[in-house]
Amino acid sequence: MAAANVQRWTRLRLPIPIEATDAVSALCIELGAPGVVTGQTDFRRRKASTRVARTTRIEAYFPPDVPRRRLERQLRAALDDVRAHFPKLAPGRASLEPFETGDYGTAWRAHFPPITVGKTLLIAPSWHELDGDAEGRHVLRIDPGQAFGTGHHPTTRGCLLEIEHACGATPPRRGLDVGCGSGVLALAMRAFGVKRVAAVDDDPLAIEATREAAHANGLGPIATGPSLASRRGAYDLVVANLFANLLVELAPALAARLAPGGTLIVSGLLESQETDVRRALRAAGLRHRRRRCLSTWVTLVVQRPPEGA
Repeated sequence: MAAANVQRWTRLRLPIPIEATDAVSALCIELGAPGVVTGQTDFRRRKASTRVARTTRIEAYFPPDVPRRRLERQLRAALDDVRAHFPKLAPGRASLEPFETGDYGTAWRAHFPPITVGKTLLIAPSWHELDGDAEGRHVLRIDPGQAFGTGHHPTTRGCLLEIEHACGATPPRRGLDVGCGSGVLALAMRAFGVKRVAAVDDDPLAIEATREAAHANGLGPIATGPSLASRRGAYDLVVANLFANLLVELAPALAARLAPGGTLIVSGLLESQETDVRRALRAAGLRHRRRRCLSTWVTLVVQRPPEGA
């Protein structure tokens, strides 16, 4: 009989190119893994006297509240996207298997520290004692789990940095988070002073996570919906952290949700996908304002021209 404290997690094992380690590790954390283990480097001989590391193996552990089928679907799509920049990555070699834990079910928390983003934001799990860490910062409590978005992945960080910049001294009045995941971007807009914030996602777990996070952080209600079409009206600030192909497909709809002079922040694209996304945004009538690149992941800031411009 299994011990009472045993938990059934999911373990991912995947051989990856050395250069893809940071990107894949951050991706696993954003999908709900509290930590990632890398090791067992594969060395290949280039010359008789030289050994060069080509690949390593990554292991990530996902807690019981991360649904297995949803993890498989999101992992497959995300790894295919990463492969566009790291062609030697082989998503088909990913192995997901049950993994029973004892005390590790809580011990991993020590390896999931709070992170600071920009000048005034701190993201911390609910169990972390802040002490003086939060002085002068907006604190968002986000736990790793069912929905994408803890602030560790470069795409999420890029969006958070640009939200901070867009809010500035005079925050926009209305904000919209498209593909909200954990709700961290919607919460950041509220924390930076956006009065009315909405969030949409086609995953019911993401909507639930966003509502719970808004309540837990005491930031007031955030309007939610299953799709971009479910929200009416125009927004001064729209943020979409999605895969590049979705950004291209949704560019006209995202532009239509922007008020004149409004700002759109998009991320989820690699440098190799930037041209296609920029072209789609430009075709939708939006003007490029700024780009940010973190670990090969790009965040773009575009604007709908003001009326009469």
